[in-house]
Amino acid sequence: MPDWVFINCNTNLSEDIDDDNDGYNDTNDSHPLDPTEWFDTDNDGIGNNADTDDDGDNVPDQFDAFPLDSTEWMDTDGDGVGDNADTDNDDDGVLDTNDDFPNDANETTDTDGDGIGNNADDDDDGDGYLDIYDQFPLDSTEWFDTDLDGIGNNADPDDDGDGWTDNDEFICGSDELDANDVPDDSDGDGICDSEDDDSTGFGIIVDVVSNPLVVGLFLLIGAIIIVTLFLQSRNQFSRINELEGMIDNKAIIEDDELSND
Repeated sequence: MPDWVFINCNTNLSEDIDDDNDGYNDTNDSHPLDPTEWFDTDNDGIGNNADTDDDGDNVPDQFDAFPLDSTEWMDTDGDGVGDNADTDNDDDGVLDTNDDFPNDANETTDTDGDGIGNNADDDDDGDGYLDIYDQFPLDSTEWFDTDLDGIGNNADPDDDGDGWTDNDEFICGSDELDANDVPDDSDGDGICDSEDDDSTGFGIIVDVVSNPLVVGLFLLIGAIIIVTLFLQSRNQFSRINELEGMIDNKAIIEDDELSND
């Protein structure tokens, strides 16, 4: 069969629709005269049979999960959806946008950003304390919680929960990590004895006594009271003497009257 015939030509011959006889009609054959080629996906002039990168995505066909799709080349979870279009590449249940390891089904989070996922990392927050000993394994600023109040010791003002702040215990010399070791506070005013100017609770009296003006005032008041009492006593004695004199006079008068009778 000829490859073509002139129009309106009188002949018994017909046009060949598959010139290279490769089973693909010339109209659908990218290489109609080459029986070894019929597709050229990336239109680079090299048929797919000879082309090592059919879709021209720069990933060789042998490593390309989608050799005829230039927009895809990987399918991490093997679900038939290329990673570029798949919202969860590794099919671990965590969307790629929230997954620190979108192509690793065994990891999702890397708290300390060290490149090791938390599932494999023995110190998730990278604070130097192994997770098995770290009471806050995902918080790099905390690792101990002595009083188990949910607040790490670094942020907790009272690590042992004994009612005395860590700062006070440090100043007063007690152990801020031992709830049974508290500062001495004889007068119970919340100030430890070593820092309390009035550990006995008689501070007001001491202050008053040590103030000369107040002492002078008290002495003056005391003197006034004493003088007043003295004068009152003197008046009372005078009154008594006067009454005794009146009684004596009356007795004398009565004796005289008896004598005259």
